[in-house]
Amino acid sequence: MRSTIFSLLIAVMLLSPLPVRAAQLPQISGENFFNDTAEEIASGSFTLNPVKMINSFGERLAYEVKTSAKYIIAILLIAAISGLVRVLSDSFGKGASEAANFVCFALISTAALSCFTLSLGYVSEVVKAASGFITKLTPALMMTLYACGCAASAAAFEPVLSAAVYVITLVIENCLIPMICFSAILSVAGSINDKVQISNFCRVLKSVSKWIMVACITIFTAVSAAYGMSAPSLDAVGGKAVKFAVGSLVPVVGGFLSDTLETVLSGAKLIKNAVGVAGMAAVCAMCLTPAVKIFIMQLLLKIGAALSEPIAEKRVSDMLWEISDSVMTLFAASAMIMVLFIINIGIILAATGF
Repeated sequence: MRSTIFSLLIAVMLLSPLPVRAAQLPQISGENFFNDTAEEIASGSFTLNPVKMINSFGERLAYEVKTSAKYIIAILLIAAISGLVRVLSDSFGKGASEAANFVCFALISTAALSCFTLSLGYVSEVVKAASGFITKLTPALMMTLYACGCAASAAAFEPVLSAAVYVITLVIENCLIPMICFSAILSVAGSINDKVQISNFCRVLKSVSKWIMVACITIFTAVSAAYGMSAPSLDAVGGKAVKFAVGSLVPVVGGFLSDTLETVLSGAKLIKNAVGVAGMAAVCAMCLTPAVKIFIMQLLLKIGAALSEPIAEKRVSDMLWEISDSVMTLFAASAMIMVLFIINIGIILAATGF
């Protein structure tokens, strides 16, 4: 009799916290988009309208092109003046024409570096927003993993996400951004005089930056995948042991309690998936706009380099192309942050079962 009562108490203790946890959807303070999206997913009212998404993206793209076009128009106007000075160089004299060409080059390089500085600010915005959000999301996501019986997975994945936030922020702020800035400055410096040839060194810096980004994505994805193949096995064993204990040790109502446990865990998994998918959507939302701005900026710089080639000096076109490559590297850095966090959250959801 005592053993029966003790077993029943154990079953009640195991089951009682779960409905409370599963019924409460985690909320993140200050993240209204995430909270609303998670509620819509959990209630089944979340829908994606491809036409609306394409129209919204097209409007954003057109707005960013209109906003950034003024820099390229200024560059092309100065390049046209530079070309006119080059044509009339015989009338002004060699010294005056060289001085005028240098002034035009200085103005164009200043405008190009202004575009690069704006892109740099967008990358900093992505790093700050994404890392801050993942720092807030990690406890909420881990809590849902505990609620659905994935304690081993939660213990394994929490340090991976925390390390990803810390390492990626550290690498971008202290390694990638200085290297990209140095490469952009060297691109301008190397274009001032044909006697100074440092273009290959700039390419090396950009290549190293890209390899660092690839290494970060590969390492954290591999670590998450490794945990995803090991930790869920422990959770599965533990979950089956609890169900067997409830069904076997509790007389009369053991089977009913075991089925109830399965239902509660399914509800907790629904909450977990809602939190994870809403987290991925929030990361996309906060990273997409700055990434589009950077992409438009580098595209306009490349167009400016192509249009200035026939009317200005070759060094102007080469300098604009090098700056656009540096901006493209910044775009790759912002895309890396978004892709890395989305992949890690996706691995966590897939490993702990949908």
